Amino acid sequence: MAEITAGMVKELRERTQAGMMECKKALQEAEGDMNKAAEILAKKGATKAAGKAGKIAAEGLVSALLSADGRDGVLVELNCQTDFVAKGDDFKNHLAAATKAALEHKTADAAALLALSVNGKTFQESTDELTARSGEKHAIRRVTHFNTGANGLLRSYIHHGSRIAVVVEMHSSAPGDARVVEFADDVAIQVASMSPLYLQKSDVPDEVVSKQREILSALMEKEDAEILGEPEAFMKRVEAIVVERAQEEGREVSDATAEAKKLVETDEKFRGSYEGFTKAAEKVRARPAVQREKILEGKVAKWLNEVVLLDQVSVKESKKTIAQLQSDLAKAVAGTAIARFARFEVGEGIEKAPTKDFATEVAEMAAAANKG
Repeated sequence: MAEITAGMVKELRERTQAGMMECKKALQEAEGDMNKAAEILAKKGATKAAGKAGKIAAEGLVSALLSADGRDGVLVELNCQTDFVAKGDDFKNHLAAATKAALEHKTADAAALLALSVNGKTFQESTDELTARSGEKHAIRRVTHFNTGANGLLRSYIHHGSRIAVVVEMHSSAPGDARVVEFADDVAIQVASMSPLYLQKSDVPDEVVSKQREILSALMEKEDAEILGEPEAFMKRVEAIVVERAQEEGREVSDATAEAKKLVETDEKFRGSYEGFTKAAEKVRARPAVQREKILEGKVAKWLNEVVLLDQVSVKESKKTIAQLQSDLAKAVAGTAIARFARFEVGEGIEKAPTKDFATEVAEMAAAANKG
């Protein structure tokens, strides 16, 4: 078996936010394979905030900018270590300059932007200077560029103090029509708010759907096991109550199990809870395999509706999906359809080192002072 080091456990914990022991056990089960261990935790429901776009950790800002003719657009993310630095003028000015350069040069990725030279310095050099001045690491993390044709329309949206930025591309027979522009703006807000991962179901890779089905199936098994075990677990809790009451009354309990059973039989509140847990467990035991599969498919369908933009319910028109609103508009303005979108959120997928609490910092300061 592969050796599981403390560093491996720490890395998996930062990646999944699961407990230390859960991470260690998952790594042991996966024989040290980090990706497999993360998958094991996901199937056990141990990870926090699994899905929709990754964890928000690193600080910084994102920006969006469109060209005057509306044919080109860019998104840029600039990271630092603290929110305090991100709010500074130097940081904001650097992001603005980088975004402007990315648009002018139609830069497609961060590496290309960092290599660009403005006023005798590359953006890599000027970014490094910011790092040296502030004492915090700065990094242009990612860039994406949009270019659309004569029948295209680009719209952007920046939300939540420049922590989320979106660019949406529409195609239409009349891209300048006010209704098309309004719809594009609504879609940009939808993308910012609901974090879709794909435009349409056909864009979702089969292997991604299969993996999600596996995870949802494992979570169902976990939920079923908890339901099946709840009647016994409830009786254990009642036994603990019996013992606690006896201690308060100053008497000994000769048979906690028997007293707990009697309490459940005679107390309406306890009896109702136990019967509810028992009925739920019986329902799980009696459920046919075909019904379980139907429930699982329903969960997969629900997940797809959450990650596919066209299948999401509109945040503006709550009774219609984005696909229905697009269809309605296309009847009035022929050929109107969402072509693609991109969404940047500060720190997506980047793990931030845990912050120390105040007591820890005070203790460390005191220790350092004593050494001095």
